Amino acid sequence: MLIGISVIGHLLSPLIAIPLAALLSAFVANYAPRTAVVSVIVALLFQNLFVSLVSEYLSGPDEFKIIRGYNFIILVMVWVTIAAGYLTRLRGANRSIDKLMNVTSCVMGIVFIYFLFGFIQNPTPAVIYLRNIVSPIMLFQITVLVFCRLEFRISAALFFISLIFILLGYVELTSRADWLNLTGGNNYWELDMRGERLSLEWDREARESGRVTTSYLDAFKVDFFNTPLLDGLDLRITRLMGPNMHAISYSYAVAFLLIFALFRGTPISAALLFPLLVFANAKGALILLVLVGAGWCAFRLLGARLSFWAMGLLLTVYTLAGVVVGLQIGDFHVLGFMGGLHNFLSFPFGHGIGVGGNLATDFTKLDWPAYQALGRTPVAIESAVGVLLYQMGPGAFILLGLYVWIAWQTLRVASYTGNSLHIAASFALLTVLVNGIFQEEALFSPLALGLLITLNGMALGQAIRKGFIP
Repeated sequence: MLIGISVIGHLLSPLIAIPLAALLSAFVANYAPRTAVVSVIVALLFQNLFVSLVSEYLSGPDEFKIIRGYNFIILVMVWVTIAAGYLTRLRGANRSIDKLMNVTSCVMGIVFIYFLFGFIQNPTPAVIYLRNIVSPIMLFQITVLVFCRLEFRISAALFFISLIFILLGYVELTSRADWLNLTGGNNYWELDMRGERLSLEWDREARESGRVTTSYLDAFKVDFFNTPLLDGLDLRITRLMGPNMHAISYSYAVAFLLIFALFRGTPISAALLFPLLVFANAKGALILLVLVGAGWCAFRLLGARLSFWAMGLLLTVYTLAGVVVGLQIGDFHVLGFMGGLHNFLSFPFGHGIGVGGNLATDFTKLDWPAYQALGRTPVAIESAVGVLLYQMGPGAFILLGLYVWIAWQTLRVASYTGNSLHIAASFALLTVLVNGIFQEEALFSPLALGLLITLNGMALGQAIRKGFIP
């Protein structure tokens, strides 16, 4: 397993582990591309579990940040190897593949231009945001190229991953202490939250909310679905973090596996995964599941074109309702989106990738009551779409437009195949884009947009190989 070897190798020396991860990833991608696809997905889902298992041997927060970068090294090397194979052997052989690769590569080029502009101003956040923005496009190109070349039934691998998620999820849900002891979670979370503790962020939250955080376990406890709309019910939940150690990303990973199970005809797996989605307590992923179901029904009733427009109308209503309600209750995601929109309208050219956003903001200095009164934040935060508008200006519309175009291509394939998973993949991609208005993780976590776009890449690659797309 690539990610396990990389993380364990890091304990010996990063100088050994980094080139080893790169070489092994390139080797697997070249000689076993099917295995490479599964390895990339496994690395995204389980890297932090491996990190947690070895966390007691890490020297401190700096090494902790470095060791969590191996899944991106694996992704990049698999992408480089498979893309190089396309350029040397496949380019020009199929017009549809060339079209998909050309369009997505051009958008990556535009992203890189904004990255260079932002890197000059704010290097470290620029690199991290670049990784977050280009990872989904890399995943899409990998899956398209592999599935268009090879017969690949990935169902067995994803079913096995689902079983692992179900087992680990219910262990964490029913016996949190045993889960933390088994996985080294105590060390992991101490390293992960040390910065928040030292910055006195917990003290600030205690003054504002009256709730005292004394350990990371207290930080896991949130209001049910984290919305003031349910304040009167006084519902608190200790949310699941999953093997990737992040509740929102975990919820999207569960939603990805649940959608695959539900629309590939394994309802028992879907039924077992659903409670994990609820206890991860991220409303965006649950809304995604509901809207995908609505889109599937619309497709069956109206066909591809009309259901695409109907879904667009539904998502528009969802967006407007979310923004209006969010402004009324002072939701910080909506305030962050409005901050990005305001700055885009006043300076529509973009500030550069890495400027603004959560990674470039000191949250201890934010004055949320003032922003709630104003109706926006000074810069874009807590909203992926808001951050993209702030950082990329008109380039944000090109990037988001690319994903809408991919969703439409997948839905066109579904009109030929009638495959429920193809329908779900298209509408899931559209929905996660709108969720990006209300979350940074929706578009910037590889387990959200990244995994969902792999479904579209699989569908389009397979359709090209089978001749549904000439």
